[in-house]
Amino acid sequence: MLLHAALFFGVLSAVTTLGAFVPGAVRARVWVGLPLGLALISLVAWNATILSRERDVELGLALGAFLVALALRLAMRRWSWLGAQLFAAATLASIAYLLYAASITFVVGREPFYLITSTLLLVLEVAALTLSLSYLFEIVDTTSRTSDRPHPVDSNYLPRVAIQVPAYNEPLEVMTETLNALAQLDYPDLIIQVVDNNTPDRENWTALQKRCEELGPRFQFMHLENWPGFKAGALNEATRRLPKEVEIVGVVDSDYVVRPDWLRAVIGHFADSKVAFVQTPQNYRDWTDDQYLRGLYYSYRYFFEITMPSRAHRNAIIFAGTMGLIRRSALEEIGGWNTDVVTEDAEASLRMLARGHIGIYVPRAYGEGLMPLSFDGLKKQRFRWALGGVQILRLHWRRLLLPGRGERLTVAQRIHYLLGNVQWFGDVLMFCFTVLLLLTALSTAMHHQLPIRQLTGVALGLPIAFLASGLLRAVWAMKLTTRCTWRDAIAGLQVWFALSWVVTVACLRGLVRFHTTFLRTPKLKEGEASIIKALRAAQVETLLACVGLAAAIVTLVRAPSLPTIALATLLAFQAAIYANAPWAGASAEGIHLTPLRRAYRASAQSTGVRPGSGAETLAVPVALALVALVLMVFLSIAAPPPPPEPGSSGQAAPVTSPHGTPSASPSPSPSPSPSPSSSSLPSASPPASASPSGSPPPGP
Repeated sequence: MLLHAALFFGVLSAVTTLGAFVPGAVRARVWVGLPLGLALISLVAWNATILSRERDVELGLALGAFLVALALRLAMRRWSWLGAQLFAAATLASIAYLLYAASITFVVGREPFYLITSTLLLVLEVAALTLSLSYLFEIVDTTSRTSDRPHPVDSNYLPRVAIQVPAYNEPLEVMTETLNALAQLDYPDLIIQVVDNNTPDRENWTALQKRCEELGPRFQFMHLENWPGFKAGALNEATRRLPKEVEIVGVVDSDYVVRPDWLRAVIGHFADSKVAFVQTPQNYRDWTDDQYLRGLYYSYRYFFEITMPSRAHRNAIIFAGTMGLIRRSALEEIGGWNTDVVTEDAEASLRMLARGHIGIYVPRAYGEGLMPLSFDGLKKQRFRWALGGVQILRLHWRRLLLPGRGERLTVAQRIHYLLGNVQWFGDVLMFCFTVLLLLTALSTAMHHQLPIRQLTGVALGLPIAFLASGLLRAVWAMKLTTRCTWRDAIAGLQVWFALSWVVTVACLRGLVRFHTTFLRTPKLKEGEASIIKALRAAQVETLLACVGLAAAIVTLVRAPSLPTIALATLLAFQAAIYANAPWAGASAEGIHLTPLRRAYRASAQSTGVRPGSGAETLAVPVALALVALVLMVFLSIAAPPPPPEPGSSGQAAPVTSPHGTPSASPSPSPSPSPSPSSSSLPSASPPASASPSGSPPPGP
């Protein structure tokens, strides 16, 4: 019955997703959305009745779906009916699936080792589905919600402002564009503070100093030598040196070109004394001529088009650094930027919200920067973002989880900050499921079984269907909110996938060591062929992709059957995820280098270089993975076989289902496709779709 319910609600969530694809449907008013939603529920119930011939059961499930959607719609009054029905169906499908998995784990099993391994698998499934639903919540909350009343802006409020431009070893060609744009800002009382932090080349920073002097008295230049604390430490010192009359401080990265009306358009929010910071989207330029850069651009946009608007509904946005303004007194109240956290901007916003302040998100871009032009630079940037998320969790988990420890944080703010940082671990889950798939393939090829829970019959189609529906929803959400093409949205998804291993390493390293800084990437030789550079920049990902594809082929050859076809399909999908890394590396090598791009390619903003950063290697996580692989293979051979499930027959060919997240990232909802079989497979749950590691927390 639980499996039956999971299938019913899964199909309903998939059908409702397709219904939401109809232009305007996801935002339709209740007198349009309710009839459409009821029609979709009736369609699923009618087809289910024909297939199962259990009319009362199907009508009961349909009524349950309607009542839960109604309750959710009443609780979330700004959501459309179709949005509420989509989230309700996905939630019901997830709960039914987990109850079914738990019943198999604890009712069927008796062997201690089987119970332990299957319980661990169940924990992974709960985590994966929770992340999946968190992404779906953001999508529904952004795409189906009616707009909130905007925060008032007082155009007559014009306090003294300082714009800080942190720089480290930046090419003068890039900095000149940034400084020229800042010189054109239309604002009466403004200081522009250029903070050069530890640039080793004296000729470089003195040329920058000269350019600032040429631009006039608005510009103040400072060079900090051997200064601790990275960017956060430099900005703390720069703020300390500001005149006391400065009330608002802004941050602009050294590659950004801002629009003249930026300050006048947003500064009026600070007329409300409760407002501590105002964030506008980070946006990018010089990307339209290259498909890889187009995908990278839209992978960045996802966070500011979906995640930030959803968080803004509950005063839970993050301060993303560049293109943001912050009240100086609020920054000083929390003791300034935290030099121990590599995403000091997001961490500071959490502390300010905990003091009862307000953060305002203005969903209009007022400036454009440049994106990393090498895959190495992109990996280092994403490594830092993910590591910062883990550091925030380690530093503030009590504030987010324990009653009475959150100061003035609301429940909604705690949940957004908790899940927003936990979402980075979606890529760790995906790696765990990849390892399970490889172990299953090896055991199957050796005609052994993993001592782990199995699924039978139509449940064999669930993992693949979960993946398909989740990825479809991710691409659709990106296309809907950014108005890009399907090709660009798919390219954005590929970029998320390409960074999956980097995010995994960052999360594991962050758990082991708080002050880990950067991932070491291979040194590239001058004159080396582009394809060789791409493979060297993605060595581990290429290895995982090749191993996954080889395991799929070996499994099909050694034990051909319907279950092994499902296993091979999942393995091929996981291999394709990691294969996007060498694709991204090769694509980055193929970018046409204009004079500006050639100059920017060597800058710290593009390469991820940072003064005093420590080097990290991949040896530890790779070694741990290999040890775990060998151990699990030994256990699969030595341990007794798992107990048969009710209704199963024959030898089982285990299959685990992967889970992907994106630190982007859109959540899948189950949408099963029937593939009956009498064989059984272990299932690793419905996968959470790829995210902006998905929705990457932005930061400079």
